[in-house]
Amino acid sequence: MVASILNDLDAWFQEPATSNDRPKLLSKLAILELCGWLEVEFDRLILVVELGRLNDSAWVKSKVIQNSNGFTYDNHWRPMLCKVVGEVFARRVESAMDAAHPTELDQLKPLLKELWRYRCSFAHADITTNVAAQQIFNAPSWTINQHTRLKVILGNYEKAMLTVMKQI
Repeated sequence: MVASILNDLDAWFQEPATSNDRPKLLSKLAILELCGWLEVEFDRLILVVELGRLNDSAWVKSKVIQNSNGFTYDNHWRPMLCKVVGEVFARRVESAMDAAHPTELDQLKPLLKELWRYRCSFAHADITTNVAAQQIFNAPSWTINQHTRLKVILGNYEKAMLTVMKQI
């Protein structure tokens, strides 16, 4: 679904602009859509882990998901994972990920951090403030590329997670 929305935003971005703000607003919206997808994706992943370990989705939703507002790896995702399944599990997933897909975890961390920075800037300021701060407005095509990269890396991460779940 997010891919379709991003493609629509990119198509609108390519149309002749009726104002100077239109391309910037479409760029902001694309980033915010991608970041919303990321938060939902991490919530889905934590529920996948929970199902195989705790079998208490109500607790995970109220004590873990609702208490995490973000999607950076070190500040948001990893603490969620550790809270549900522990440090040993998290380290095993990271090891499995590094073994199966070297460098992808190292690519994921700064990518998530960069998107989080954009998301915070765009979500907490109006367009005038963003322009005054010389915020970068990447075309929706850039955001589509980030989504494509994230789908691959997170898909591989999920496979590593499931592999570790079977081993424990």
